[in-house]
Amino acid sequence: MVNNKENFNPNIVPSSGKRIISDVIVTPQKEIASRFFREPNPIIKPRAPKRRIGQKKAFFSFMILLVFLLGWGTLGARMEVILSPKIVAAPVDKALALTKIQGNGKLVFRTLSLPDARSGEFKATEKKSQESRAEGIVVIFNKAKESQVLIASTRLESSDGKIYRIPRTIVVPASKQEGGKTIPGSVEITVMADKTGNEYNLGLSDFTLPGLKGSPKYELVFGRSKTEMRGGASGEQTVVGKSDVKEAAAQLFLQAGREAANLLLNKIPPGEFLLPPSAEYAALNENLNPAVGAIAERFKFTMEGEVKGATVSRGELEKALFKDSPVVSGLDISKLRIKNLDKLDIKIIGYKFEAANFNALISGKMEIEGVVEPDAVKSFLEERAVLDADSVLSAFPELARAELRLRPFLAMPFYRWLRRVPTRIDIVLE
Repeated sequence: MVNNKENFNPNIVPSSGKRIISDVIVTPQKEIASRFFREPNPIIKPRAPKRRIGQKKAFFSFMILLVFLLGWGTLGARMEVILSPKIVAAPVDKALALTKIQGNGKLVFRTLSLPDARSGEFKATEKKSQESRAEGIVVIFNKAKESQVLIASTRLESSDGKIYRIPRTIVVPASKQEGGKTIPGSVEITVMADKTGNEYNLGLSDFTLPGLKGSPKYELVFGRSKTEMRGGASGEQTVVGKSDVKEAAAQLFLQAGREAANLLLNKIPPGEFLLPPSAEYAALNENLNPAVGAIAERFKFTMEGEVKGATVSRGELEKALFKDSPVVSGLDISKLRIKNLDKLDIKIIGYKFEAANFNALISGKMEIEGVVEPDAVKSFLEERAVLDADSVLSAFPELARAELRLRPFLAMPFYRWLRRVPTRIDIVLE
């Protein structure tokens, strides 16, 4: 018996009159089977709350900022130490003996001198009635193969037609051949205008020789200015007078005297003090152009000389002024200085640059200031872990004020490291 769904008839009963189980065909339950083999539904996870994401971002941002601030506090950390030295006033009125000789108990002085040259252009003011001829230097060239003789009073004509004359006979050498080129012979000569008058004053010019006109040498022999023609005049003229020269010398001398002290101060060694009244200027040589009596509106005056003065050791001078002063009694004077030493009234008696001895009178009110050594303060901070001003003031009695600052504020945790790095300690003197 074929159990086939297509030829099964439920109305047909077998010959035995009974149905058996094999004769019963169960209809397949497709819907139930498909449920077992169907893919499971996807699980949808719930989204994290936005609040938790924002908290994480804020936390990471805070950590990045904290790392940045710590790095900035470490790399940019510096210690600023502000110091103010003590200043006290004390009167002084002393007479000191100075000498060039070492070892006699007197204050030793030294002298120095510097060369100095200065010049200026000044106005000529003297008036003089004068008839004069312009003159200047001309170079005469000769391209001919033979030398050329030019007798006294030979004429030279400028490009604008003015005539100048040679004062004496000259011989212009012949030309030479060098490397296939013609090298003209030449000679320099001072020539003078044919007539008086300022119209003969002339700039640089070329000259021909009218006496050679019509001959082949006219093109071969010629002149060319080396200097301008100057000095031509007629009637009342302005000339360089002696009084003009004296005035120019006086102006330069006064100028040099005013600048003498500063010139010396720029050259004296460190630790030396210039005695201001000793600074002087000595003129050694004078020169002017043009000369006295020359026709000119202006002239140049040059003065050569030397700046001279006397110096003493600043420390030794201060020690001499501190002596017997009750204000500094019991103090270490090596850590004191006179702030206004150059402002005290200083007079010198018997001083000459060549002298071996002289006296100085010094009076006024001294401003005595403590000497602050920045390196010593740095060393102190490096050796001791202090962050208070009182410790610095106790260690350095020459100080009136001390203030320690850490920059930035975040550098506070790195203080012990900072004080070990002197290059990160800034000393500010006020």
